[in-house]
Amino acid sequence: MNQASVHSIYDSYVNALPSTKSDRIVSEANRYTLTNNDGYLRRLTPRPGLELVESSYTPQENRVMDIQSQAAMVELSFCLEGSGEFVVSGSQHEFLPGSCSLQLMNDFHAHFMYRADVAHRSVGIGISVEQFNEWVAESDVGAAYSFQGLLGNQAYRLFRMPLQPNMARMLQQLNDFSSSHLKLRRLHTEGKILEIVSLALDTFLFEREENRPRSQLSRSDREKIHTARDILLENMESPPSLIELARMAQLNEYKLKIGFKEEFGTSVFAYLRERRLEKALGLLREGSMNVSEVALIVGFSNFSHFSEAFRKQYGFNPSEVKRGRFS
Repeated sequence: MNQASVHSIYDSYVNALPSTKSDRIVSEANRYTLTNNDGYLRRLTPRPGLELVESSYTPQENRVMDIQSQAAMVELSFCLEGSGEFVVSGSQHEFLPGSCSLQLMNDFHAHFMYRADVAHRSVGIGISVEQFNEWVAESDVGAAYSFQGLLGNQAYRLFRMPLQPNMARMLQQLNDFSSSHLKLRRLHTEGKILEIVSLALDTFLFEREENRPRSQLSRSDREKIHTARDILLENMESPPSLIELARMAQLNEYKLKIGFKEEFGTSVFAYLRERRLEKALGLLREGSMNVSEVALIVGFSNFSHFSEAFRKQYGFNPSEVKRGRFS
């Protein structure tokens, strides 16, 4: 898997489009005009391993497209309008207008079915596996959130949620730029893409929730939430992803997120971080290990992230505990 993978997958998609004509607009963007005035598809590559694809078209007849690729990538996909179906390596789904999805794929076969006279608008942000893993690694949440940790041995995995108003506004702002200067336009687009990706990953993987109503949980649900808490504490060094934790506790992801906050007053991710730092404080007070060893034991692979989180929670540096100042 390499950084070119994300671009080669979109190349395969464009090649599967019926009778397209490419119009070179700027040095890093292609606009593909579909025949019979069906619509267009635009590609923009702000940096290697990151690509934006915007499409808007209305096929005049039912259209089927097949793509086979041995490459891998992560895609954030936003279905703004349209209907139809797609099957990826045996996993069947429908296009859902007003939805956002996080998709992971590797060595896959995709089959798209578009319906005649139905307008279809979408935005896709392709992310290389290397870039995705680099971003996720900065969160110190363990290998379960890496590309391989989330995908496992599958060829394709999809997570989906409704498109939130703030994210819809960001998508609109992608093209809301008046300057004609090429480099500034590219910088603007890259900044907006990164903003969208940051919010989406925060929502899909790290539980950011906005304007969620309080849920009504049964006694059984609450018992399962406490089971999830116990699983989390038993696997503090290498915790399961939120999706896997929900499966292990026999809850759906929504109930786990909302119920955990109701039971423990914080999110799963924040709870884990607090318990890690509490354990770290205890180990540092024992005095048998140095700060780097303690950071690794409680699941922080990045020493600077550990020190920053520790200082934020306790108001002093972990090295000060080691020196006996706060023992």
